[in-house]
Amino acid sequence: MSDAALPDRRVPSSGTPRLRIALVTNTYPPRMGGLELHIANLAHNLSDLGHRIWVLTIASEPSKRMDGDIRVRTERSYLPIADVISFPAIGTTSAIARFLREHSIDVVSTHTRFFPMSFVGLRAAHAARVPVIHTEHGSGFVATPSAPIAVGSRVVDLSMGRYVLRHADRVLAVSPQAAAFAQRLGARHADVFYNAITPSQHTGPIEDRPAHLVFVGRMVAGKGWETFLDAVAALRSRGIAATGEMIGDGAQLGAAHERCEALGLSEVVDVRGRVPQGEVRSALRGSTLVNPTTLSEGFQTTLLEAISEQGRVVTFDVPGAQLLRDQGAPITVCPSKTTDSLVAGLTEALSTPLPQASTDLIQEWTWPVRARQYESIALEVISRYAQQ
Repeated sequence: MSDAALPDRRVPSSGTPRLRIALVTNTYPPRMGGLELHIANLAHNLSDLGHRIWVLTIASEPSKRMDGDIRVRTERSYLPIADVISFPAIGTTSAIARFLREHSIDVVSTHTRFFPMSFVGLRAAHAARVPVIHTEHGSGFVATPSAPIAVGSRVVDLSMGRYVLRHADRVLAVSPQAAAFAQRLGARHADVFYNAITPSQHTGPIEDRPAHLVFVGRMVAGKGWETFLDAVAALRSRGIAATGEMIGDGAQLGAAHERCEALGLSEVVDVRGRVPQGEVRSALRGSTLVNPTTLSEGFQTTLLEAISEQGRVVTFDVPGAQLLRDQGAPITVCPSKTTDSLVAGLTEALSTPLPQASTDLIQEWTWPVRARQYESIALEVISRYAQQ
């Protein structure tokens, strides 16, 4: 049986046509990060609304599998660069265009302008006369200490990335900063489509432990893992009994272990590496998320996950942080991106912990709400495309 013939298991929302949606992306779980979580949650929540979803992606090993009700087709990737970007095989555009026609796809969803599969997906979709919704996740050019990667990524942004943003039928962006960047780079217009999270699965009382500090992110330059450790050391030198844990893998994980030991924090900070998503939520529960990134981030879902788990956040100024604070979330935004500013923000946050977030605030930032918004956008895009 082909995947086109697989039975539908969901009932579409009342009065809404059942859509056939293909998400074309460079990366998808089991690879894990903010982008992968966004795409997977979007796929599953659209499926929950009754739509049929395919994910077309690339990885080191090709496969065809089911991820719940999501049909995932993985082709082989080539020429990996810095464990971030890789390329599909020659002929992938034609193969995807043929797939879209054979499966009567209604709309294609692409993500992040500099990934080759966004360019390939858009070209294939238009060859098959299918509209494209592109979601931009970055709020600026790639921030990296590597000059070759910085130059190369900017060249990609100003060529392939600009093409994607100019030719997509609708451009969404996960924050106002990402929308402004997309428009500077070439999008005619970009609508804000905020990131979201799955609702907390925890029931029962939560231990309030604001002095337990949590870092979540890849152990790479710019994410701020060194700043996190330096801040914990500074707090403890001032007599503040802070503890911590660091969650995430990456090329500098070994260096994180070494710095933790050098600062005398091995007994109070657990450098855990990569853990399942459920354990990330458990770590954030009642804790304080520390977010000292200096990269060009999109809207980081860890901010939402922390407040959803009745925790608090101390962060550098990143997309979404001030918005959430203005809505009443317990977020402290540091005035500058320095260790001293972070230590000052943490000292304030720990001396007078902010009230935990309300259930109503959190509900508006969950995927069931966001998927219905995407459904409405998709229906509008399909209708307008048919009238052209």
